[in-house]
Amino acid sequence: MGNRSGLNLREFLRAKLPDYSIPASFVLLDALPLNVSGKVDRRALPAPDWTRVDRAATFVAPRTSVEAELARVWSALLGIERVGIHDNFFSLGGHSLLATQLVSRIRDTFQIELSLRSFFETPTIANLAIVIAQQQAAQADQDQVSQWLTELEQMPDEQIASKIN
Repeated sequence: MGNRSGLNLREFLRAKLPDYSIPASFVLLDALPLNVSGKVDRRALPAPDWTRVDRAATFVAPRTSVEAELARVWSALLGIERVGIHDNFFSLGGHSLLATQLVSRIRDTFQIELSLRSFFETPTIANLAIVIAQQQAAQADQDQVSQWLTELEQMPDEQIASKIN
């Protein structure tokens, strides 16, 4: 829904709910379809239109290899052909179960530990790429410190003393 009432509803919900709880799409219906027993017939509900105009106007393509890989993973998980770096995972139809799968794929792809909470706090490719770069830098720093400690442990005491003085 790209009209004014949809924007007002989204703004209202943003003031009341976290981003991941806001529906990805709204579909206006004159009435809910009912089955013979009077319950909502979920199979008769229309599918949301994922080719929203507001996404097309704000699309920003991936700029780095990390962003490109994240966009590829998001596209596969969400079943969307094109994902921009500022698109919100939850606004594209993502939910907590898909977020769990995404975090697992990020761990496997980038060899970092990313918490689900961290993803919920940074649900765009642009922000997530920054978190990944920070984690990779911290891991590289930790690896370098470990290497230095190993080298120090293997040095004779006299050599260490000469380096200090």
